[in-house]
Amino acid sequence: MKIKYLFFILFFTSGIVLADCGLEITAPVLTYGVGDANPVVPAQVTIERTKSGNDRCSNYYLAFTYGWSNNYNRRGLNLSNGRLIYYNLYKNANATNVLRGPNDITSNNDILFGTIAKDETKTLNYYFQLAPIDASEPPYAGTYYDNVQVQGYTGTYTNINAYEGMGNLQIYINVSKFTSLSLVDTGGAYDGSQTSKTLDFGELSENEELGFDVRIVSNAGYILKVSSANNGILNRIGGTGIKSQISYDFYSSGTKRTLTSSASSPVTIATATGRTASGGAQVPIRVVIKSVLDKDPGTYQDYVTLSVISND
Repeated sequence: MKIKYLFFILFFTSGIVLADCGLEITAPVLTYGVGDANPVVPAQVTIERTKSGNDRCSNYYLAFTYGWSNNYNRRGLNLSNGRLIYYNLYKNANATNVLRGPNDITSNNDILFGTIAKDETKTLNYYFQLAPIDASEPPYAGTYYDNVQVQGYTGTYTNINAYEGMGNLQIYINVSKFTSLSLVDTGGAYDGSQTSKTLDFGELSENEELGFDVRIVSNAGYILKVSSANNGILNRIGGTGIKSQISYDFYSSGTKRTLTSSASSPVTIATATGRTASGGAQVPIRVVIKSVLDKDPGTYQDYVTLSVISND
């Protein structure tokens, strides 16, 4: 018995073919530095037509893929720790009309489009904006990366001539180390505008105390230090000598701190690594007045400075 083998070669074609219009797409690297204010910023992509083709080559449009996300909540990946930061790409300077990929286009508001002649080069604007950042929860420091394909087509999105190729848009979002403190009422929330505090004891009496909270927000750990201009002493304004000095005790997080040399050597009162929790780290402060016996009447004061730096 002879067995015959039949071989089938199947050819599949799609509705979009590769054209010969010679469209070349260049998407320069986009590098963005995160700051306190994160406005919409313009960026560019270039399209060049190198071949004559036919009349259908004169119309083009550019579509923008998701990138590493799986939707249009685009995101960058921190290359060192896997954390994410969110952004988007827009057609307009007022951050409206998200630029979309070829399968999600519903109108010309979703793409960059126009006409182009042979040997013509066009530079087109699109717009980048970082998603809003909670000031009390900054993103981790480092570089975040994404790669979006800018795909070029001839024709219109409703009447496609051909897929012409793509350019890789590489996006780098740089987040610097950030540390900030605020001085708020006990139990108060972080407020970056509150950077000073006055403790008014009124008429001083022994063991009288007042307090407040230091709230620290950081994406790279922190070291909190304190220094007293008078080394832990309230001095009477215009006075001199022992009768014009009142001592006080300074506590942070329930621990008494010695400020006797802090004017020249600030004292570390709190440290941490990594990013602070949402709302910032809380360091409670208490100031307790010591003996006021045999002191001259008048107004007593001291200036205490709290400073914070990154720890990582």
